Formats: sequence, structure tokens, C-alpha cells
Amino acid sequence: MTKAAEVDILSQEDLDSLLRINEFIDEEDNQNSLIGELKRAILDSGQLELGQWQILRDHIREIEELIPHIDLIIKLKKEA
Repeated sequence: MTKAAEVDILSQEDLDSLLRINEFIDEEDNQNSLIGELKRAILDSGQLELGQWQILRDHIREIEELIPHIDLIIKLKKEA
């Protein structure tokens, strides 16, 4: 009895999600990354109104709260 090769199949939704995530974290193309977008907004602070800046800061605060979880995921993946 032979074992069938395990094949991972991604749905279109999974693929789209991965592409969106990669677009934001791609270090090679910093122009389209999340950091690149933030830098452009800061350099031209007139792009956003006060309320938009406050919403952006709230979103960044949410990201900051996720950092310990991201660090744990990285640690676990390194150990695996």
C-alpha cells in the first residue's frame, strides 16, 4: 500500500488573503507596503483630516496590541 502525496489546496479566498497580506509586508516594494503608505501620509500630512489621523492612530494602537501574539507565533514557528 502506497501513501498518496499530501496536497495542500488553497481556496481563491485564501489566495486573495495571502496576496493582500504579502502586499502590506513586502519589504522589496516599500512603495505599496503598509509602512510605505504611512510614511507618505506623514510626509504629506494634509492628505488626512484630523478625524482620519485619530482613526489611523486607533488602528495602529490595535496593531500594537497584537504584537505580543505575533511574537509568540514567530517563536512557535521557529521552534517547530
